[in-house]
Order: sequence, then C-alpha cells, then structure tokens
Amino acid sequence: MVLVWGQAKAQRNIQQVTFGGGSGIAMAYTGTVLQKMTVAFYSDVAFYPLPYININLEAQAGLLSGASLNKKNRKSFNNNYQAAIINVELQAGMFIAPYKNSFLDRVRNFYAGTGYGLIHSEISNVNIINTEVTDHITNTLHIVPVKLGYEFGIIKNSYDEPILRANLSFTLNYINQKGLDGYYDAYAKSGSFYNYYAIGLRYAIILRHGRSKSYLQ
Repeated sequence: MVLVWGQAKAQRNIQQVTFGGGSGIAMAYTGTVLQKMTVAFYSDVAFYPLPYININLEAQAGLLSGASLNKKNRKSFNNNYQAAIINVELQAGMFIAPYKNSFLDRVRNFYAGTGYGLIHSEISNVNIINTEVTDHITNTLHIVPVKLGYEFGIIKNSYDEPILRANLSFTLNYINQKGLDGYYDAYAKSGSFYNYYAIGLRYAIILRHGRSKSYLQ
C-alpha cells in the first residue's frame, strides 16, 4: 500500500468516468462432465481516480451450459444468468514509469483486479433419477471474481489521454456454493466457477475541476 500510494502521488490527477460494454465466451465448471462454450455480454461503468486505478460496476448476461457424456453422470443443464459485479482494477502502469522503452510502455497496460458480485440464475436441468424430466431452478449465488486483462487507448486527445479504450479480459468467477448448475444432491460440488473471456470498448469522459468534457464531441 505504501508503494501504491507513493506511485499514486507521482501520477497526474486526471480523473475519468468510462462507459463500456462488450461480449465474450463463458464456460462453467460444475459437476457435469462436458463443459460447453457459450456466449455472454457485459456492460460496465468505471471511475478512474488515477490513470491506472479504476473501480467499476459490471453487469453480465448470458448462458452457462454443461452436458453428460455417459449414464454414470447424467447431469446436464442450461443456466440463463444475470450477474452484477464490482471490481477494483490496478494496472502495471502504476509501478512502471512511462517512456522507458516501447516494450515497457506496452507492459504498463496489463491489469489485475478482484471484487465481489451476485449471480442470479434461471436453470433448466435434467433430473438425475428420471432423465425424461426437466427441472427448473432459480437461485442467487455469491461470486468472487479474479480478473486479468489488457487495456489500451485507441483514440487519444491532445493531452495524450485515452478517450476510447479497448479492453481484453479473462475472469475466473469463483462460487463457494452449490447450485450453479442447479444440482443440490450429495455428489454436487460444494464450490464451482465459470470463466469469462471478453473483449469490449470503454468510452471516457474526462473530469477537470468538477466539470466534464468529452473529447469525441
């Protein structure tokens, strides 16, 4: 924390608010044998108190799915989910001075983050006793996300501040509860997770002395 604070004091105090969104591939790891790649979408709002730190609120919506491969494991499900997640993200640029060389200038854009969220699921799954029956389950579970990504400016203003950012990310969303696939039997895993690989854009509004200005206008 001392190191972060020392680096933060050296940063230019240009604050930004960004609005963004994108899409990607989700994959759930639960008690099913076969994990399927599915599509999910997100939108987010982020506040940058400093150029390399942001706090963002993200909304996700998509499908998680898994299937059985044999009669020993009959679990199969489709989960139409919505999630709300708050993250704190810290970029490597907080610790690497700019303009050292072209390689380090690119490394500065990598970031890591974590936070907390909730996932609301509407699940259709196969009854493991009678596979001719489809059960319908609704639940809300807690998420702990661990996020890695790369963000870079694709449009900048005359002050070399990014106003349109591209964002590539990978998130592991850990759930320390049963129920992501809708199964609560004795063999259901006590914890599960789903991965989310996404690409998106963030459009920035720069705040100066209490006023905002969009440099795309």
